[in-house]
Amino acid sequence: MNPAAGGQTAGVLRLGLTGGIGAGKSTVAETLTELGAVVIDADRIAREVVEPGTDGLAAVVEAFGEDVLDDDGALDRPALGQIVFADDAKRQQLNGILHPRIGARTAEMVAEAPDDAVVVHDVPLLVENGMGAAFALVVVVDAPVDVRVARLRDNRGMSVEDARARIAAQADDEARRAAADVWLENAGAAGALREQVERLWHERLVPFAQNVEHGEATPAPTDVVAPADDRDVVARRLAARLAVVGGEHVRRVEHVGPGAIPGLPAPDVVDLLVEAVRPGDELAEAFLSAGFPRTGPGRHGSADPARPARVLVLDGKSRREAKRVKAIVEARDRARQDPDRVAADPAAVRAEVALP
Repeated sequence: MNPAAGGQTAGVLRLGLTGGIGAGKSTVAETLTELGAVVIDADRIAREVVEPGTDGLAAVVEAFGEDVLDDDGALDRPALGQIVFADDAKRQQLNGILHPRIGARTAEMVAEAPDDAVVVHDVPLLVENGMGAAFALVVVVDAPVDVRVARLRDNRGMSVEDARARIAAQADDEARRAAADVWLENAGAAGALREQVERLWHERLVPFAQNVEHGEATPAPTDVVAPADDRDVVARRLAARLAVVGGEHVRRVEHVGPGAIPGLPAPDVVDLLVEAVRPGDELAEAFLSAGFPRTGPGRHGSADPARPARVLVLDGKSRREAKRVKAIVEARDRARQDPDRVAADPAAVRAEVALP
């Protein structure tokens, strides 16, 4: 489990919030707090677990020596950085000390949240560390590089060169867009960003949290529409979440159905096939915690009002259900390999690849 993510709690909607330096993540976090979210700051927890008097600081000193302390007995972060950042083995040793403590404290804070809470994990390096699948939704705030450089210069006193170097060292827009379920553009005044966050809260996050609390899925649309450019990227994000929360119960997750066929007009819904090794209530609870309540035997849907999805769970240890898995995947693969037929007879292809 990712140390910043903490444990899964079925009644709590857990979001990941991230953004590059100078993009405006703090404004988003502040606004969500004002609206009623429980915001958990990963950086703050990372500092707390190595404060003077903690066992975390004692472990760091035992591993790296007294030279990592300043004159007041607190952690000298620059000194520690010089030791670990140029040495992969020492950096991994440090992570082995910090991550379990960060994870434990994060889990405590999640457990303390109300059952119907929207818990927001403020994680600066969420994309860089590949943590998006640990959350039911990822919110990314961004701004043009020149705007971010100006903010860092004016608000933090950085030189232009230092600001650009810090930005270049982080994930690029392509990586962030691939991870983002929600993209907040912050090129203007703080008030405009706050308006975006308020709309997100009322139109998506609150209904999403209510659906998770009540175990309700968003109805899947039936109207056939032109294929969206990002539908495969969206499906990969959802599939990754199911794989992460399912853990050892899940053998694989496949994007199937009409939406998995390039160029095929289809309803705007993501169909996912889960081949499980131990389906049952435990797996169903895990899927609910990721925003996928059970809708029937072996079936789940998305609780996200903005992203309908259908999930079919089949037992890979059952010979009969393993054959169904194989048939569904093979039908998808045949359609993907025959774009001419997709173009000539889309209705027939949709019928052939539709989930049973």
